[in-house]
Amino acid sequence: MDDFIAKAIGKAELKGVSFAECRIFGYETESISMRNGQIETCGRSKNYGYGVRVIKNGAWGFASTAIVEENTIEDIVSSAIKEAEATSKILKNPVELTEEPIIKDRYVTPFTKNPFDIDVEEKIEILKKADSIIAEKGDGIKVRNNSMNFVKLYFDYGNSEGTLISQQELFSGCDSAATAIINDNQRRNIGLYEMRGFEFVDMFDFEKTSERVASEAIILATDAIAPKPQKTAFILEPFQLGLTIHESCGHPSELDRVLGWEADFAGTSFLTTEKFGQNYQYGSEKVNLVNDPTMPNVLGHEKYDHEGVKTKKFHIVKDGIFNDYQTDRQTAKLIGQEHSNGNARIARYNRIPLVRMSNLYLEADPEGPKDLDELIAETKEGIYGVHWKSHSIDDKRINFQFSVQIAYEIKNGEIARPLKNTIYQAATPEFWGGLDMMTKEWRIEGLGPNCGKGAPHMQAIWVSHGGPYSRFQGVNIFSG
Repeated sequence: MDDFIAKAIGKAELKGVSFAECRIFGYETESISMRNGQIETCGRSKNYGYGVRVIKNGAWGFASTAIVEENTIEDIVSSAIKEAEATSKILKNPVELTEEPIIKDRYVTPFTKNPFDIDVEEKIEILKKADSIIAEKGDGIKVRNNSMNFVKLYFDYGNSEGTLISQQELFSGCDSAATAIINDNQRRNIGLYEMRGFEFVDMFDFEKTSERVASEAIILATDAIAPKPQKTAFILEPFQLGLTIHESCGHPSELDRVLGWEADFAGTSFLTTEKFGQNYQYGSEKVNLVNDPTMPNVLGHEKYDHEGVKTKKFHIVKDGIFNDYQTDRQTAKLIGQEHSNGNARIARYNRIPLVRMSNLYLEADPEGPKDLDELIAETKEGIYGVHWKSHSIDDKRINFQFSVQIAYEIKNGEIARPLKNTIYQAATPEFWGGLDMMTKEWRIEGLGPNCGKGAPHMQAIWVSHGGPYSRFQGVNIFSG
């Protein structure tokens, strides 16, 4: 698509823009789902198009179309320029961008098996086996769900500075769930994605995972009790830790949200610019939160962001102190940074880039307990929470509460009994200030393209989060 991009940029430059960029973006998907032994969905889809964004008279303009043909370029470029010219009449501050290196590259994420080449019958047989394992748990299981999804993403980008990039990414996801209605109505599910091929289906291990979700659904619906209200030590496993990081650290450190440009889905951010560079205490000295899009095989991996900036690893929080924001070229310039941190991303061809997190995780403690068992043994009393159920957070990203699917009471360094309907509540700085112990063992996981931002023109983006098994002191626990 190099010639197509060059023609779009060339037409924009002839019309007097100071900057132009063209993005061709698309994806192919395959989804197969089964409910109670019956195929519920089975199909493939495609979404493809391009967008042109320009700066003229100091203002942005953007236009897009699903028709990737040369005879559309003139109209799309003209529409983008008209928008910029109109916006410039009421603009207070002209757009300025950081200077970035010119890049010419092509990149394909690695995989072993192309899922789109695997026969659909083979995939269905895997789901049937998982369904039968859940069904064997008896009549207490009322709903059985198993699914797999595959996405191939294409991204071609060029700008008037000379950058020209092509990226292809491949995602695979699996989900297994069981709903039990016995003494109570409870659901347990495990759903994960990775930036891999069909080999991830083997890694997910539907047989083992379906056995687990069915067993735990029955425990929740029979033996589990609701926790009493208390303030106690609380241990999070990597997946639920990751979602807590996502809401209380990921979104607050997106600079467009901090600047008030993005006030959707629970507001702006408490992490305002006067805290930047001022040794703001985000948490205990054990808190090292890293954003790293360069990590392979996880969902937020990209060699280049969607402004053509090479991605990099950097600390958002280092030794408990707020260190840096997630930025794009415009927001980085506004706070005086020389370069963008490479966090501009789009989810569809007809969207503009937003500042988005990618792979955000808590660094493990090399001096901590080896694994979860050792961490529990170090905990006299507390609760261990597993997997996301629901959450809410205020419009500054300070006060939040999460509920977990299943939890366990800890007494004298051992698991005592299962808990249901467990909710933990905290304020962001106090919560992270209570982090006092982490394991050496850690992992980073992704739930799929489920991070929402940009309404009314929604963009759901691919992200992964995680870290070690982590213990927080003085967390409010109740049931609901």
